[in-house]
Amino acid sequence: MIRQFYKYLIYRLYTWAKNGPSSNTPIFNVIITLTVVHSIQLGVVFLLIQLSLGSCIHFPRMAPEFVAGFMILSLIAHYFLFYNKKRWASYEKEFKDESSEESLRGKIKVLAYLIGSTLGAIPLMLLLGKIFHTI
Repeated sequence: MIRQFYKYLIYRLYTWAKNGPSSNTPIFNVIITLTVVHSIQLGVVFLLIQLSLGSCIHFPRMAPEFVAGFMILSLIAHYFLFYNKKRWASYEKEFKDESSEESLRGKIKVLAYLIGSTLGAIPLMLLLGKIFHTI
């Protein structure tokens, strides 16, 4: 189920990027999107670990240079983990014949995942920080 969703997520992001205004770099757009979403999800996981363990563990504040370096390394890792020209072509073949109803449902799921993982994580982190008095 999750694997199928990720295949569809990559397919949808790739087709949006391929047909969008920056259509000259669709692969890069997909990799950047996945990197940002996964980095935010990782941040939420770290916050939940810190809050659940209380004062046992403290993650240090990170310098901007460290964050930039982490994002660049994460971007490179995402490229090697997710991009495969043949596999992505098979995703296009697999989903290109979806009905307009399936396409609409799929777009809603992808947008909900992206928005929930990014914009939804920010209020969650702030709320958890206030509840546990870490902000």
